[in-house]
Amino acid sequence: MGKPGPDACRDEKESWIRAKCEQKLFLAPLPSSDVPLGQQLLRAVVEGDLRLLVMLLARGSKEEVNESYGVGDGRTALHLSSAVAKVVFTQLLICYRVDVRSRDARA
Repeated sequence: MGKPGPDACRDEKESWIRAKCEQKLFLAPLPSSDVPLGQQLLRAVVEGDLRLLVMLLARGSKEEVNESYGVGDGRTALHLSSAVAKVVFTQLLICYRVDVRSRDARA
């Protein structure tokens, strides 16, 4: 599906926008993994993999972006990125619906 031109009808433009924004059809595929997206996101922060973090954030739901490190732990990707002073990671997480009010087990 190519991007509609300026002379395209409204329905065609709307269909393309939905495919791009809602269905996310134009995103690069994620690497194959059996690990849930939220856990992959946490791992990307810990390992400092900015490229993977961006790909995961683009696909992740609000729940996945806010997934905690472990049961009873409560640390999210935001907690982890802040703890190791990864400013760019922290900024990206905030832009992608991370809950800035979430508390870990130490709060």
